Amino acid sequence: MAPDHDHGHSHDPLPPRGARGDAAGATRPPATAGQDWWGAWVDAWTTGLTAPVALTVPALLEALGHSAPPSSSADRRTAGLWSDPVLALGSSLALSEPATARLAQQRAAELLGWVQQHSRFYRVHHTPAGVQPRWSDLPVVDKRLMMVHFDDWVTDPRLTLERVRGFAADPENLGELLDGRYAVWSSSGTSGEPALYLKDRASLNLYEQLLQTRMDRRCASGRWWWQAAAGRLGPWGLQPRSALITAIDGPYASISFWMHQMTQHPWLRSGSRAFSVTWPGERLREELNGWQPSFIASYPSMLTELARWQRDGRLKLAPLALWSGGERLVASTRQWIEQVFQAPVVNDYGASECLSIAFECSAGRLHLNDDWVILEPIDRAGQPVPPGVPSHSVLLTHLANRIQPLIRYDLGDSVTFFAERCACGNPRPSFLVEGRTDDSLCLDDGQGQRVHLAPMALTTAVEDGADVHRFQLRQTTPDGIELRLDLSRSAEPERTRGAAVTALRRYLAAEGLPRARIDLSDEPPLLDARSGKLRQVVCLCPARG
Repeated sequence: MAPDHDHGHSHDPLPPRGARGDAAGATRPPATAGQDWWGAWVDAWTTGLTAPVALTVPALLEALGHSAPPSSSADRRTAGLWSDPVLALGSSLALSEPATARLAQQRAAELLGWVQQHSRFYRVHHTPAGVQPRWSDLPVVDKRLMMVHFDDWVTDPRLTLERVRGFAADPENLGELLDGRYAVWSSSGTSGEPALYLKDRASLNLYEQLLQTRMDRRCASGRWWWQAAAGRLGPWGLQPRSALITAIDGPYASISFWMHQMTQHPWLRSGSRAFSVTWPGERLREELNGWQPSFIASYPSMLTELARWQRDGRLKLAPLALWSGGERLVASTRQWIEQVFQAPVVNDYGASECLSIAFECSAGRLHLNDDWVILEPIDRAGQPVPPGVPSHSVLLTHLANRIQPLIRYDLGDSVTFFAERCACGNPRPSFLVEGRTDDSLCLDDGQGQRVHLAPMALTTAVEDGADVHRFQLRQTTPDGIELRLDLSRSAEPERTRGAAVTALRRYLAAEGLPRARIDLSDEPPLLDARSGKLRQVVCLCPARG
């Protein structure tokens, strides 16, 4: 997201809604006695709001206007696809309940049949349909490959990269569907140029259903009564206010999905607002204090900044819950945010490639949506790693999206699966994710004050202001930032340099740092020695304040 971090996202800020049926038989972690009333209340006020979506493969294909491949063909492909000891050791399927694993395998086999019929790229990239592959024999794909072969990859021949880029570039299309059928999202481009991701209606419906039925509903329940009595939860307490703090000036996953939800459910608009992560702190505090949201969704670094303002008395909020995503959430940071706000922080894991990969439980683990997602943790050599061992990367297979299929797609995150069942009672595979690990910066303002800067706000300001996506901000002195740019893909390097410095200086001035020093380095961004990945914001000064 930096805009939306490529691998991770913030929730859309809708309050968690109940549904009459879970997505494909989801098992919800048991609520505590203190939370039972909340689940019952949410279920009551949302009953009849939206009919549950039949999230079966035939229903997905019907939603796309296509017919499913013959079941006998899918069954044939399933027969030998999973007879692979390597897969059993290294895939999330090995940790799933048997019935769920069989369902995911069936969906994967049907997806393979689909791409053989409708994707020119996969027809060449995969083993021909008449030859039985093993799952681990299927070649790994990644973002670069997807963008190079975009026109051949997608399964609707009317869609071209030029046309999709043109649609995404028009601000008027934010939250709208291309051809009335496909959402278009952009990644941050930290590994090069931004990627474009297409989502069909079936995927969007799936994401909504998963949010409704599997998201953790923990909240500061004691506050609900007085907020409802004060009228802050809307008529009859049925419309609590929510706030999404994210990058809002581009077709990034969080803001795009949020705006799509507002279009689908217009009655939610009066109770939901989006705030820019790049707004000056004074404006953001004023707007939030005036809005008084009951639910706040943002990046961990921004939630940390909000907690700092709350502690210092510059924010006066009483949220029921805070939703976190898009960056790594450290346990100590979570505890501090929860202590300051006296409300739980609920985390999740998703990406521009797949918005709802996993949801966190009350025990602090992420539970994979293993009926719709397959994850394969791998080492540097691309070999599977067992539970308990942190991976170098992870391969994603998205079983729902048929317009831009992702099969064994290298997501780039480090995950660690647990071998044992989670104490919360949810049988779905559980894991931890390393995620994005940029630093927050703290600069002297020259008048004895320290100003904290959230990494997502910094990177978004530079990306939006200079249209550059691979760079590094390094705090080298108490009052200075070193800017390193990768200009290898820039057609006008000098113009890009100037625009990046101007954008950064403008943002720092808005944060009360007009005299902050910016050193433009000729050195390229430095990759993290341990992970080999780019950390865009790095603090090299001892923390003070």
